[in-house]
Amino acid sequence: MRVPPLSPALILPLLAQPLLAQATWIAKPLPRPCKPQTAIEFIAPMESEEVPVFHSAEPDSWHVILEISTEQIPGVEITPVFESNLFPSPGAAAAIPTDVNGDLIPGDAHPAIPGLSLTMDDDLVFAGFLIPGGTNLASLIEMIASEIEHGGDQSTTCTWIVSPAYTIIDTNGDGMTLLTTSINGATDVERVRHGADPVYQGLLSVQTPTISIWTEDWISTVDSDSLTSETPFLVGVEVRIPCYFDGSTIPPTPVPLDPIFGPCQGGTMACTGTFPAPAVPTAFHPAFPSLDVRFSDTYTDKAGNTLPGGVVTGGQCGVIWGSTGTNLAYLFEQASVHAWYGVNGFPDTTPLGGGDDQLIYRFTMVADGMILDTDVLTEEMLITAAIESSSNCFSITNVRVKHRPDVVTPNPGP
Repeated sequence: MRVPPLSPALILPLLAQPLLAQATWIAKPLPRPCKPQTAIEFIAPMESEEVPVFHSAEPDSWHVILEISTEQIPGVEITPVFESNLFPSPGAAAAIPTDVNGDLIPGDAHPAIPGLSLTMDDDLVFAGFLIPGGTNLASLIEMIASEIEHGGDQSTTCTWIVSPAYTIIDTNGDGMTLLTTSINGATDVERVRHGADPVYQGLLSVQTPTISIWTEDWISTVDSDSLTSETPFLVGVEVRIPCYFDGSTIPPTPVPLDPIFGPCQGGTMACTGTFPAPAVPTAFHPAFPSLDVRFSDTYTDKAGNTLPGGVVTGGQCGVIWGSTGTNLAYLFEQASVHAWYGVNGFPDTTPLGGGDDQLIYRFTMVADGMILDTDVLTEEMLITAAIESSSNCFSITNVRVKHRPDVVTPNPGP
């Protein structure tokens, strides 16, 4: 078969160019495969939050929560993460805090996620050791969960609770601490204000707290579709209560208008800190007894207890109804409390102030047991959370998450 000749209109422009340009035009290089895209951000603390660092009595802890999202590209190495919770943190258990490898130099990476860096510009005192600002604090992270999200991307969540064992020295005297985190070249920065420990000063009015749940929207669970291994995911519950700031203290103390009940502060506020789960299920969490969290699917915890699925459908002051299954609140291992200055970034100084200042409670659970898809939501699960304030008013919310067969991400090498 005869091939028709090329048109002069195509040949002449090529010949008119320099030889190097001709070669480039004729033989373009093949496109290179893209590197995986990574994003990292602070879930907590956030802008306009005030964190307590002048430790006195409970509650006086706050959370550092990171969320890392890594795009998965076939044939390209992804960020390796150990899929489990680590408690206590390896950096806190080291002879010299953050010296995980024992070389007498602080600032080692976390062995479960070695590519992560977390620093602050202020000095940190822990277990009698002074950790200078700029030291990598990633090894202080206590809980890590890693999921393969819908679409194949990897989502990793990390938490560190800054308990009374840690004291921050405001090195530059600016009343703030700059937190910086990075992984795979992606960076996020958060500047948080220092404040006094929240102290209960009496119930001022009836204000029902608002409650929310943060977790992955697509979780790799050990359910009826996959009974091979376990992939932990984190469940966080956040409660916000209106508050104002008492100007008679220096700095001003956030005062909740309606605290949630707990054994601390004379039985008026929930304790904060770390609370290892008991081996035997309890009807409520001893540190924050008004918290109620349920999975609609059956859950088997790490101690081998099978906990029937259930939900909470409603409630009002002093009465909660429609509750079925088991309350999983006893499995929540961490809690913290700090304040939010509202949308304007300035504290309200009276109970009749702007009304947008809030006291923030955060509770964290690592779901590292086994989930069986037992409810009417096929391949989905409903998580419900409820909490009662000291005025006996309940706040209830829920979130639906999808199941998928367990997908194991590669762990870091030796």
